[in-house]
Amino acid sequence: MKMLIFSVMGLFLLLPTPARAQQVQVQIKECEACHGPGGVSSDDDIPSLAGMDAGGIVSAMEEFHYYERHCTTTTYRHGDRPKTPLNMCNVANTLSDRERRELAEYFAAQ
Repeated sequence: MKMLIFSVMGLFLLLPTPARAQQVQVQIKECEACHGPGGVSSDDDIPSLAGMDAGGIVSAMEEFHYYERHCTTTTYRHGDRPKTPLNMCNVANTLSDRERRELAEYFAAQ
């Protein structure tokens, strides 16, 4: 019985909380500021993320995180964001492994 209770409690810990879901939405909007609404880029130099393999997206973000990919400086392209310079290495370094996975799964499903 104790094992069942601990198992159920563990599952609840894995479920996204409203605050976590809101944080993911903020991060999605950050990605969309360059990669386009829904991850569909209209710019030749920014790849579309929509429909890409989630594992491939995670791998790319990890490569940026470890500076294994070239980090070209660009600016936000969409929305009301200021044209602030940024690069994917800096972006990837602000994300946890869990956040990278969540974002990759979201854009893979688009």
